[in-house]
Amino acid sequence: MKDLKDKAILITGAASGIGRATAIAFARKGANPVILVDINPQGLSETASELGRIGSNPVPYTIDVTDFEEINAMVNEVIERFGRIDVLVNVAGVSLICPVEKLELADWERVLNVDLWGVINTITAIYPQMIERRTGHIVNVASTDGLFTPGLYYSGPYCAAKSAVVGLSENLLYEAMFHGIAVTCVCPGAVDTPILHSTPVKGLPPEIIEEANRLYDPFKEAPEDTASAIVKAVEKEKFLLITTPLMKTAYFARRHFPWLWFMAMKATSRSLKKMVDKASKASIA
Repeated sequence: MKDLKDKAILITGAASGIGRATAIAFARKGANPVILVDINPQGLSETASELGRIGSNPVPYTIDVTDFEEINAMVNEVIERFGRIDVLVNVAGVSLICPVEKLELADWERVLNVDLWGVINTITAIYPQMIERRTGHIVNVASTDGLFTPGLYYSGPYCAAKSAVVGLSENLLYEAMFHGIAVTCVCPGAVDTPILHSTPVKGLPPEIIEEANRLYDPFKEAPEDTASAIVKAVEKEKFLLITTPLMKTAYFARRHFPWLWFMAMKATSRSLKKMVDKASKASIA
């Protein structure tokens, strides 16, 4: 989709982070309207205000992506009002840091409902109208955690959901091409967004988040850089988008030198486990 001017873009998770930055990036390309979807009304209002300042036409909806009936009603309203949705960008996501043995079913459900079912719900609501018009582009923001796990991570539900989004996206790629619809699967590395600081921690010392952020600080990219890459991927109809030099290198190593990768990740995991155990003892003391 080389020309984004006057294209109708719908973005979930638009209240902050990658979602907000992507909305702004599309608006600067002339996209109109930009439909903003998020469960956070205050953040949504702030994103809408930013779009208004650059002359865009934001259309905010405070909606929970896990509620299909809400999503479907909103999509029907948007199509009745504007006639189409040209680009769907699924960004909404949550995470949880917790060892698998301490997870409850409610923990799995919370993450999978947003990170996987949120994607399924929007595609189910929007994809048929794209098929009718024989045009459109679907962008699913997964994660490099959907391609590989960089050692000890304690994010089972998140990795499971993002892996499923990668698989869903690739399946959809080969189906949608026969309807004139493009698909992009975005797998960002570390991005400096609120999720890095607000992720709940369970069964581990809470300071583990700050320690992880300290380790990732040198490798983080700004959400604006991620957003710019997403817009370019849509313009070029690129399927797999991996961001940050570190994760591009890691993906190459994981694919071409699996034996070396797993040896390195096991060694890394042992070092991380010592760090976690030390933090756990300190928090108890």
